[in-house]
Amino acid sequence: MASFSIEKHGHVALLQLTAAEKRNLLTPESALQIAAAVHQLSLDDELKVLCVMGTERAFCAGADLAVLQHAADGDGTELRQLYQAFSQVADSPLLTIALVNGPAVGAGMNLAMVCDIRLASKEAWFDSRFFQLALHPGGGHGWLLPQLIGWQQAMAMLFCGEKLSAEQAWQYGLVKEVLAVEQLLPRALAMTADLAAVPTALVRQTKSSMRQLVHCKEHSQAVEFEYQQQFYSLQQEAARQAVAALQQKLATKD
Repeated sequence: MASFSIEKHGHVALLQLTAAEKRNLLTPESALQIAAAVHQLSLDDELKVLCVMGTERAFCAGADLAVLQHAADGDGTELRQLYQAFSQVADSPLLTIALVNGPAVGAGMNLAMVCDIRLASKEAWFDSRFFQLALHPGGGHGWLLPQLIGWQQAMAMLFCGEKLSAEQAWQYGLVKEVLAVEQLLPRALAMTADLAAVPTALVRQTKSSMRQLVHCKEHSQAVEFEYQQQFYSLQQEAARQAVAALQQKLATKD
């Protein structure tokens, strides 16, 4: 039985974790199912946005302790499987939005951090929690966190056990907005409504480009790279029509 559900709202897909009785813990089975579902969604040419949300009291409370126990006994297979859930979201060509409805802990915090945008409910909070279990951070946590909230606060969370409330997460830039929980999905749909008119290929091309641009060492490299991408987009019918329509509109005003 799947521990999540998928709904489609036009060009937006909502993947909602539904193991509320376990506070949406990630298990190897659920992680692999989520990874497969996210990959399948990326093959849908109508989709441009993927929202990820928890159910009831939690966004995702982290990893199933059985996975950690098996790794402690010397078998890391399930631990690697667990990573597949947020790794697939991280690699998605879709615009990804975490709708953090409640606590995001450990691996659950990873699931939120790999998304492009995070909206949080007032009941949400963020906790690395690795040291409490005498664990080294995993799943890219120590790489992502300083990028998102800065070195100093990342160290405070990882080494000093500090948690961030939704409001604090907003202050540090970890989340874009703090809303009532029932407003999370409507806000995500409103934010991305204009993407309905943007070609799917362009949305995905631009996300891919932004990932590659972070590796440019100089502005001139970025300019040349974007020239190639922009020139290609101008050859597409959607851009030709949009440019022609604007030219006609301006000519009419004159």
